[in-house]
Amino acid sequence: MPYTVFTTPPLSRVGLTETQARASGRPVKVASAAVSALTTVARAQIVGVPDGLMKVVVDADTDHLLGAALLSYDSHEVINTVALAMRHGITATSLRDSIYTHPSMTEAFNQLLGQLA
Repeated sequence: MPYTVFTTPPLSRVGLTETQARASGRPVKVASAAVSALTTVARAQIVGVPDGLMKVVVDADTDHLLGAALLSYDSHEVINTVALAMRHGITATSLRDSIYTHPSMTEAFNQLLGQLA
């Protein structure tokens, strides 16, 4: 179940942490990046909140999302997309290859998933 702590920027999480995923014995892939380093993310710059960090944990064998932690502008919206993908078995590659509205913070998550390729 996703949750958000409404700080500035908001902190949103769903699923397993990297530590929990590794402890379960699964082979995992992890991508993390500072929001300011995700260069295609115009939305954070436009609203003046470029601070934050995004992290995703993916099963290396199945490509299924295991968890995500998002400390960023609009993370409370993006985490719902992640949770929906997790519930319905949508792979990280499918999310990465989708087209999202511009400018939006979902694009940032899309770029983060690109680090896993």
